[in-house]
Amino acid sequence: MVELSLGVFFRSFNASKVILCACLLIFTALFTLKLDGKVSFSYAFVFAPLWACNLLVFVGAIVGICSFCSKPPSRNEIVMRVDFSAMLITATEHIFLCTFVSLVFIKLEFDYLFEPGYPLPWTIVFCPLFSLSILSIGIAIWSLRHDKPFEFEFFYAINIVQLVFIAFKLDKQVDWTWAVVFIPLWVVLSLAAVGVLYALVLSVVLIRSRHFIPAHRRQHVYSAILHTFFVIPALVCLVLLTGKLDSMNWPDKGSVSELSYTLAMAPLQVSFFFMAIMSAGFGGPSSTPQTNIWWFGLRKPLCPFLLEKCPSLRTYANVSYRIGGTNRADNEPENGEEREAVIGEENEERDEADVGAIVNGNERRRNQRDKGRGSGGSQNSQEGGQNPSEQIASSSAAIIRAMAQYRNEFGYQWKGDISQPD
Repeated sequence: MVELSLGVFFRSFNASKVILCACLLIFTALFTLKLDGKVSFSYAFVFAPLWACNLLVFVGAIVGICSFCSKPPSRNEIVMRVDFSAMLITATEHIFLCTFVSLVFIKLEFDYLFEPGYPLPWTIVFCPLFSLSILSIGIAIWSLRHDKPFEFEFFYAINIVQLVFIAFKLDKQVDWTWAVVFIPLWVVLSLAAVGVLYALVLSVVLIRSRHFIPAHRRQHVYSAILHTFFVIPALVCLVLLTGKLDSMNWPDKGSVSELSYTLAMAPLQVSFFFMAIMSAGFGGPSSTPQTNIWWFGLRKPLCPFLLEKCPSLRTYANVSYRIGGTNRADNEPENGEEREAVIGEENEERDEADVGAIVNGNERRRNQRDKGRGSGGSQNSQEGGQNPSEQIASSSAAIIRAMAQYRNEFGYQWKGDISQPD
């Protein structure tokens, strides 16, 4: 059974990563068409999605800086200050990326402007990525200390050798095959493939476990499947691209050399697509972090901001769709486990509320007894009667018990507020 919950979508939607994946997907499609000679437009149009993504980052960072300067958070709001630092670090990374993209565009589009004996070397073009890879090591350590995601920084840091090999190969400073040049990337993707295989096996084990509620078990399965469809196509793309590039130097060109760049890079587009799906939150709340609250000065994640500005969207926040299961009887064991988990949590909250009400009532009676000492008649009347606040507390506890009993008997499940986990 598959369950699509809009509440999970609103909680886990990462707008920045979705936009980045969309821009990479469009750029890859345009770049492969340009390499195959199927389109004749300029490289400026090819690199336009990447420049648009960087421009969006810079504008969002500038607005966030203005918002921070106009109304800075207090010194006690450490999380907001850490998020602001993370936004500045991300904007700095995109400065290096934008510089690299611009140099690649100049190299491909205006290489004829340089003197014949002194072209722009690829080593110079890759210098921003070299600097970013070294800087990413410190950023990854900072992110680890402050509990921030660092997937891209980790990718840059471990692939610095790969970038050096590619730059040397393009400048023809090494006479290696592309299979040898891509050795660092082979290692990274092979380890990633082993990791997703382990995640799949673990999800199969957890799906039969009774120590987790079904929603959490499904979340592990979805996350493992999405990561598999992200890593495996990237590995297939590397195999096809290596064969394509190496076959171009073979004396007898075979069927591999006739493979177009569009087909060779198609698996990578599949990886970007599933990466966008994970960024949208369909892999579960833990598959992707929320967007930084300082982008464009929102001071909160995008979806809660939209829900606050558009109250009509709150109607759909707790809607979920279930695909699979022929009737209610098929889902009865699963629903029973979820109801037991929900009822157990509510019983604990009810007990805590009852204990708190009793303690507060005793303290109020003790205070009233101290204040009214000497007036016996009024004191006896207060002790004999029941305080209105106590009546409200007891009525609330009775209502909670009735709701729990109703859910236990009729199977009605209440989805909490989107700001709270299911």
